[in-house]
Amino acid sequence: MNKTLLIALVVISGCLNVAWAAGLSTVTIQSHHQAQTVTAEGTVEAIKSSLIAPQVAGSITVLSVKAGDYVKAGQLLARIDMRIADQQVISNQARVTAANAQLNAARQEFERKRRLYEKQYISQAALERAESDYKAAEAQTKVQLAQTGAANVQTGLHTINAPYAGLVAEVNVEQGDMAMPGKPLLVIYDPKALRVVVNVPQSQLVQIKQDTSIQVSIPAAIETERGLTGTQVTVLPTTDAVSNMVKVRVTLPPGLASVRPGMFARAALPVAVSDAPPQIIVPTSSVVKRSELTAVYVVNSKGQPQLRQIRLGRKQGDNIEVFSGLQAGEKIALDPISAANFK
Repeated sequence: MNKTLLIALVVISGCLNVAWAAGLSTVTIQSHHQAQTVTAEGTVEAIKSSLIAPQVAGSITVLSVKAGDYVKAGQLLARIDMRIADQQVISNQARVTAANAQLNAARQEFERKRRLYEKQYISQAALERAESDYKAAEAQTKVQLAQTGAANVQTGLHTINAPYAGLVAEVNVEQGDMAMPGKPLLVIYDPKALRVVVNVPQSQLVQIKQDTSIQVSIPAAIETERGLTGTQVTVLPTTDAVSNMVKVRVTLPPGLASVRPGMFARAALPVAVSDAPPQIIVPTSSVVKRSELTAVYVVNSKGQPQLRQIRLGRKQGDNIEVFSGLQAGEKIALDPISAANFK
């Protein structure tokens, strides 16, 4: 038995019984139910990811991070030129001071006019004018205070801090560049909270069990993190009109060291038990294909191989599904060349 045949025997040993018939290697066909999972492909993404963009325009005077940096919540990321904003604050504060002075003068004048009116030294119209001036000065002071508060908020927008602890994924600007409202400066995400998003045909969606664990495979991760168990499954309530696919989110365990957003991933989604008949599979190497003939060598009770035509289904790794031509319990030759030359 050559090396290739040995490998084939190891691969199929889990579902087929290998034996020997008069020096001819054979395998006993067994039927089994179809796999109760749906394999879907997708990518890893961060649960918490932010595209940081400024709300004000200006030159970037400070850029304190680069791609790959880990930042704490509230840490300074960038600062935009604040000179104009600072001057606006100073100007508004001066207006508030002037408005308060006018308010004090209007209040004193109103109090003086009210005392004179009580002694009937002035008319009621004069009192009402003084009261109107006082209320106008009071309203103007409130306007100036509101403008000063808005200017202070505007000044704060020139400083951009990290909204949460995370990893800087991208930095799209350099120090000295012009920042514009809505133009992204950088991307930050939380590496401790990741998920896999896969696309599932809507026809299979109703069969998926959402209350069971999900096995996820990430080939690019380190060996200990290539096979993971999802902790939560979320099926999005929309379907893509073009592909008829539904996005399914599988939350990954926290604290993964080598998994990053954008990595390729597969998820084995458990489905309800299928009512389909059991499958019959054979090693691909045992199948003979000659012109339009597809067959295997079936070994009878006397140990003699006989060529029998079969109809094949889907390939499953090193095995292939047989739709018709074989029954469970029959034996077939693993090596069709040896079977053809068997005497």
